[in-house]
Amino acid sequence: MTNAIAATRYLACVVMPLILGACRYSNASAPIRSVDLVHEFDRADKRPPAGFAIAERDIAGLRVPVIVAPVPSRLTFALPMPRHGVLHARAAFETRTPESIPGVRLRLGVSDQRIYEGLSETVLAPAPATWTDVRADLSSYAGWKWSLFYRPDGITWRLVLAADALVAGPATVIWAAPEITTDLQSAREYAVRRQRLR
Repeated sequence: MTNAIAATRYLACVVMPLILGACRYSNASAPIRSVDLVHEFDRADKRPPAGFAIAERDIAGLRVPVIVAPVPSRLTFALPMPRHGVLHARAAFETRTPESIPGVRLRLGVSDQRIYEGLSETVLAPAPATWTDVRADLSSYAGWKWSLFYRPDGITWRLVLAADALVAGPATVIWAAPEITTDLQSAREYAVRRQRLR
């Protein structure tokens, strides 16, 4: 009798934390927007200095904020990164006439002012004008690491969104709803850390 009760209690002690942990994980794993790059636009370094704008465009019936950028161009955002961060945006040509649109290569990268690391490359085809999903994993640039010297949480990183013309000719691209998302716990930690670093 005692062994049966002990076994039941032991089983409850092992199973209940697993169930509760799974429930907590599923709630915490929904992506939370930590950084809205449209809101960071005014502080971004723009190359060339002219030709950029903030606007709104429709994606699947939803009106979303966008950054309109000339080609070639480079937008650099100086900010710390959230833990488990993922950069996500949709991109498309602003110009709708295929004859006047060259191919464009979109690049996402991160720099610490010494070394540039490319994270993602996507080529926008000249036609048809459609939305292309662009994303990059930023988890290497925040959080605890096995190193005495590398402390990414204290670094102000340079996040680079670049558009390069593959063929000569005028073009304009749009970065739709560019954002960095993470989990709930990391979003809370990031909000506190970013306030400290300001």
